[in-house]
Amino acid sequence: METKNILEVKNLCTYFFMDSGVVKAVDGLDFVLEEGSTLGIVGESGSGKSVTSLAIMGLLKGTTGKVVEGEILFDGRDIVPLSEEERRRIRGNEIAMIFQEPMTSLNPVIKTGEQIMEVIRLHQGASREEAKERAIQLLKDTGLPRVESMFDEYPFQLSGGQRQRVMIAMALACNPKILIADEPTTALDVTIQAQILDLMQRLKDKVGTSIIFITHSLGVVAEVCDHVLVMYCSRSVEMGEVKTIFKNPAHPYTRGLLASIPKLGEHVEALESIPGNVPNPKFMPKGCKFAPRCKEAIEKCSQMEPPLFDLGGGHKCRCWLCEKEAADVRSSGDGAHGDCGDGGGRTSAGGGVNE
Repeated sequence: METKNILEVKNLCTYFFMDSGVVKAVDGLDFVLEEGSTLGIVGESGSGKSVTSLAIMGLLKGTTGKVVEGEILFDGRDIVPLSEEERRRIRGNEIAMIFQEPMTSLNPVIKTGEQIMEVIRLHQGASREEAKERAIQLLKDTGLPRVESMFDEYPFQLSGGQRQRVMIAMALACNPKILIADEPTTALDVTIQAQILDLMQRLKDKVGTSIIFITHSLGVVAEVCDHVLVMYCSRSVEMGEVKTIFKNPAHPYTRGLLASIPKLGEHVEALESIPGNVPNPKFMPKGCKFAPRCKEAIEKCSQMEPPLFDLGGGHKCRCWLCEKEAADVRSSGDGAHGDCGDGGGRTSAGGGVNE
């Protein structure tokens, strides 16, 4: 059965215009989100993950940021040029978002239940009684205890995990087609993280929502995502199915991220790390942006930025070491994977992560 793309991002360029210069936060990003699937977007701080989500939501107004080029096709319709009024009809209704820190996302002086009711009444035209009934059921669906009393409490009276569940209930209030979760488990302890991930998976299966999951953690991606997009310095460096990326990572950056994950049953003196830091977005290096930190860089890497090579089967990688493999895939036409060229072959670094 052929899958439908609910979201297509094409050549997205989102720049911030500062007094000190232009910052290219997202520069030529392409990806698709299939209906009913979960896409994980990973990368270090400053890679452009959150700015991508804000561009999709249309939440850059009032900042120095602007989508200067590209398309964001939601259900086949480009939503970039829409007016703010048209965006409001989509935002929270058809595309919803869970933010990283619920305490700053919830209004501290409005009761928890009232905030969920507001979303339902605004987008679905429900009466106050209908909205309250729906809101209480949503809170129950998230597994929260004593929902009736919590309904009349303020956000500061709830724990971090409870506030995050309230945010999930609010985001799902209108059964959105797309849910964007921007690091929703970062501030929570590991037990609550597991509960939130399980909750999102269950609600996704129940409602059929497509999810964009933004995170630093490849372990989380392995647990909940179908596809993964790895970002570095405002661009995609690798993308593909989760199993493909974890078993056969092509980009040195992806391999570095995977190698830094602790593995059960394996004792090491120190975890591997990627040397150096993410470059200043105002002073990007020439050529491949990762080259100054890459152990496998060749002379060509510092001279020209590589394109996104197609390695077959939906697997793509922005690395000169994969140029030969991409050429072999094109000539064979079968989408089979070979070894990366000049870098001495590629090895899996993700074998110890649960899939």
